[in-house]
Amino acid sequence: MKKTILFISFIFTLITLPGYGQQMNVQQLIQEGVVLHDEGEYKKAIEKYNEALQLEPKNVQATYELSLSYLALKDYKNASKFSTIVINSYNEQLSSGAYAVKSEALVEMNKVDEAIKLLQEGLKKNGDAYLLHFNMAINYYKKGDLENALIHVKKTIDLNKSDSGPFLLNAYVLNDKGLWVQSILSFQMFLLLEPDSKRSKNAFAEMLQAMGIKTDSKPVERSFIQQQMMRNKPKNILHPEDIPPLSIEEGLNRNLVYYAITSTLDSLKNTPEEDEFTRYKTVNKKIMRVLQKESMGAKEGIFWTFYVPFFTHIEQSNYYDAFCRYISVSFYPESLEWWHQNQEAAENFVTWFEKGDNI
Repeated sequence: MKKTILFISFIFTLITLPGYGQQMNVQQLIQEGVVLHDEGEYKKAIEKYNEALQLEPKNVQATYELSLSYLALKDYKNASKFSTIVINSYNEQLSSGAYAVKSEALVEMNKVDEAIKLLQEGLKKNGDAYLLHFNMAINYYKKGDLENALIHVKKTIDLNKSDSGPFLLNAYVLNDKGLWVQSILSFQMFLLLEPDSKRSKNAFAEMLQAMGIKTDSKPVERSFIQQQMMRNKPKNILHPEDIPPLSIEEGLNRNLVYYAITSTLDSLKNTPEEDEFTRYKTVNKKIMRVLQKESMGAKEGIFWTFYVPFFTHIEQSNYYDAFCRYISVSFYPESLEWWHQNQEAAENFVTWFEKGDNI
């Protein structure tokens, strides 16, 4: 009994020590700041982080969170200042994030080359960090360096296939490089992971252009480069007067895919109740079947070892119709209506997508 009383007394004394209480206050202030940041209250979050830093001036977590809130406020000088402090602290846990924050701040201050150099330093220090490769890909894309953008976005996808953004950027880069078939599958992977946002609607529209289903010349609004969204029409869009690249690329005979698209669209013209969704669903199925045949034999690269098997498996499943509705939910009002009216079928598809055939 005496030992128990002594132990409780020791714990009470520890908690009432100034250092222990101060540390608890610092962590509480940081957590309150994080909540405010997530609610979009960036200035109030900054006040909390500054309070924490008054108690513990060298707290790296508070400094890092401060840089994030300044970045959100578009105060790029302070975002750069405080992320630099984190970088110089050599904190392994926060290093990659700090390099990413500072690089974004530099880009917004029109210092893209400096941002790329910084990210190279970050990769050298932290190894293959997912976030740094992604930021590198975005920066090269902004510079119009598609080759390096593709290298880094592929590495990003290798490191993490659960994030939607890299698949969207990958689709843009592939489309701009004339690899329109590969871009179609990357667009669909993005739409599977993020089906119902504004950029999902735009991505679906650009995918329809790449498939030859939409033939209007209006360029589609893109993410990642806000100031350069409305660019000239990509040369690879399937317009009747503008045939896309059809040479064999990465082991793919694109002429076979192009023929499957055009012949399918021609045949659908005679369908009385044919609509755009039906054209998309039918053309996409034809593309998948061509790619499945083309994938026979020794094929290398992520396109053949990941994208083609993944989407041909969906095309051959009982969930193909649900898949088409799912990824077009932001684009076709009828797909959204279908989703609301067929909750069980929709939920079955999502479960199958997440858990595979063993359900």
